[in-house]
Amino acid sequence: MKTIIAISFLIVTTLMSQLSLASGTFLVNLVPQTEEMALLKISNNDGQKYEISILNSMGDLVYFHETKEASRNFNRMFDFSQLEHGDYKVEVKIDGASNEQLMTINKKGIVVGNSSKRTAPFFNYKDNVLSLSYLNHSIEEMSMNIYQKSNLIWETKMDAQFVLHKGFDLSKLKRGEYTVVFSAGNEIYEYDLTRN
Repeated sequence: MKTIIAISFLIVTTLMSQLSLASGTFLVNLVPQTEEMALLKISNNDGQKYEISILNSMGDLVYFHETKEASRNFNRMFDFSQLEHGDYKVEVKIDGASNEQLMTINKKGIVVGNSSKRTAPFFNYKDNVLSLSYLNHSIEEMSMNIYQKSNLIWETKMDAQFVLHKGFDLSKLKRGEYTVVFSAGNEIYEYDLTRN
């Protein structure tokens, strides 16, 4: 029994360190330089490719760029003079993590709002146990639902906590294909699994 507990602790520690490595060194900063220009600075200890998206308040994509090569640092000046006044979201994604920063363009220039970091959850299904690990950067309430086709089979709510690592015994589910829907605040993630 002690061996099982020790192995489980080692697996949890490894998963959580991988999740925090994916997001912990990933920094994004949008710095207004003039009334129409802002500098986007991205840094990461591990060289990775970046996806940069700018969306308007309706969710329409007004800019997208994906770097061609892995890089530790990315600095680019953006000219927002062609965009209409309003609210925008600047989103930067790397493998397993994203950073969103709100920006408002008005008569006075560019106003940068709060940023929020997100890390994708890690799912693993083995021996009828669904393992879920998640870094809840915004400390939001979480829930998980399991669907078979469009029918809700099982649901649970979880307290708002920074680190989540849980195992769920799914041995009572019938054989078949299922979709796991995990949500934290407004973020929704899906995971497909097959019970044989």
